[in-house]
Amino acid sequence: MISTAALLEQLEGYVELIDSVIENKNWDELNETLIRRQDILEELCRLPLSSHERGAVVKIMTLMQMTDRQFIALVQAQKEVLQKQAALLAHDRKAIQAYQIE
Repeated sequence: MISTAALLEQLEGYVELIDSVIENKNWDELNETLIRRQDILEELCRLPLSSHERGAVVKIMTLMQMTDRQFIALVQAQKEVLQKQAALLAHDRKAIQAYQIE
């Protein structure tokens, strides 16, 4: 059985990993990373925790919530950029089709 400290340490590493994945716009890897992080969280929640460990868990979860808000904002910004690019591409395709028909 893995220790609470080891699980907390793994969770802390996910902040940088998620940031890197978002920066690289690797959306499939982001999904896989979030699933792995969720697995660790679930494993952590199944462990019996001392009051000190509970405090550490609350601290890391609060940090995760704050960073997740930032990550969501970054992903939303990227989504908006991609939507604009897709709209421009669709417009260009229509223009090309109209030109080819004439």
